[in-house]
Amino acid sequence: MRTYRSTHRPPRSSDPPVAGAVRKGPLLAICLGYFLVILDVTVVNVAVPRIGAGLGAGQAALQWIVDGYTLVFAGLLLLCGGLGDRLGHRRVFLAGLGLFTVASAACALAPGAGFLVGARLAQGAGAATMVPASLALLGALHPEPGARARAFGVWGG
Repeated sequence: MRTYRSTHRPPRSSDPPVAGAVRKGPLLAICLGYFLVILDVTVVNVAVPRIGAGLGAGQAALQWIVDGYTLVFAGLLLLCGGLGDRLGHRRVFLAGLGLFTVASAACALAPGAGFLVGARLAQGAGAATMVPASLALLGALHPEPGARARAFGVWGG
């Protein structure tokens, strides 16, 4: 009686990626960056009363704290998408992430309302560089239509 060996073995890290596979590490990093961008749009609304009381901010300053981020974010999206095309999407994504992180730390350490408004505007600029670059990176990382559809589904979800 003949015995047959199984030719199936678990994949190794050195194996080339399977066609149509979603690359989980980069996808997770890109999705976390996008989550931070979206979270920052909404989370400030919850804290507005505490920000106003803690910093002695008036109504106009609170309005800029809430809407300045979104205004800069929306205004710079197209420009930053073009920067990614010219300078490289990975480089632009990492630069945006760095700017966003530094601006977030500045927001946490803001001594006054004016400083917080400026830091929120910088956060919006960092977010505007991250979002178009993240979409381009997902498309480049997943060239096959099925894997790309799954990656964009995770990113959007």
